[in-house]
Amino acid sequence: MPTDEGKKGEKALRWLLGAAAAVVVIGGLHAAAGLVTRVLLIAFVAILVSPVYYFLVRRRVPAWAAVAMIVVAMAGVCGYGLGYAIPRAVINFSKSLPRYHDQIVRAAGEAAGWMEENDVPFHKEDLVALIPDKAELIRAGRRTATWTISVTGDIVLMLVIVGFLIADLPRLPRMQHLPFMTESRWRIVVGFVHDVRRYLGIKTVVSAATGLCIWAGVRVAGIDPSASLLLALAAFLLNFVPAIGSVIAAVPGIAIALSASGTGTAAALAVWYLVVNQIIGNILEPRFMGSGFGVSPAVVMISVLFWGWVLGPVGMLFAVPLTMAVRGTLVSRHPAGDIR
Repeated sequence: MPTDEGKKGEKALRWLLGAAAAVVVIGGLHAAAGLVTRVLLIAFVAILVSPVYYFLVRRRVPAWAAVAMIVVAMAGVCGYGLGYAIPRAVINFSKSLPRYHDQIVRAAGEAAGWMEENDVPFHKEDLVALIPDKAELIRAGRRTATWTISVTGDIVLMLVIVGFLIADLPRLPRMQHLPFMTESRWRIVVGFVHDVRRYLGIKTVVSAATGLCIWAGVRVAGIDPSASLLLALAAFLLNFVPAIGSVIAAVPGIAIALSASGTGTAAALAVWYLVVNQIIGNILEPRFMGSGFGVSPAVVMISVLFWGWVLGPVGMLFAVPLTMAVRGTLVSRHPAGDIR
């Protein structure tokens, strides 16, 4: 019979082995971040659109037709957005970067003059030094345009894989009869799918509303259509990043408004960003989310930093679902049931 010291030693050994395994897994995820992020995007898109498939099937649409309709719809939206609208906006915006740069330098000079008149201890050279070099800005714009066009091929491949996953949905419940799939493990899978589907569904609608409101605001502010589309897209995507995403999305919009229309317009647009984020992010979104998903705000902030380091920007976008997945492996909050 093991002694108390022997039990403590075994427990300590298990903790050490668990910690070592966690370090190895995290290091592997970090090393294979490019592949892992693609797999995550495919999985989360499949989870997000799966209710559409089940809705169509319940309306007596044949399974193959439901899959075809979903794939065609996704291909149409992504084909227009990534194949035409977004690359065109990026290219047009890149051509406008020298003009925006000159306007920002001029605004910085005016701000420095105001500081000198009011005895503010700040030199014009120090203020202008904060602005990126025009040549480097142009090169960055060209690299972004090239990357945007090249990423279209990856998106097409991902859509094809999502189509195959959607086509396999009728066979998904059979997983619970596999030898290794116990009732507790199936409960974890069902709970994770339900939580992620609900979270991503609500977050997508809320982010789309945020992007639409920001697009309207920047258009009223007089910003050109190409920059307006990119700012709305940034607001949509960064709204998935909890807490800090909306703040980051506001910075380029305010900077462009400052360079294009002056201080008054930039201040008004900053107020608009604040109003939109307060109403949608702090009033409407919590109401739709309900009681939440068992992840505290402090854990959310830590998860954003952690998954951002492990997987890069995509990890920050999906920090909450990934944290929910880790929590689901430890504690299940759902009874066993149908994954639909």
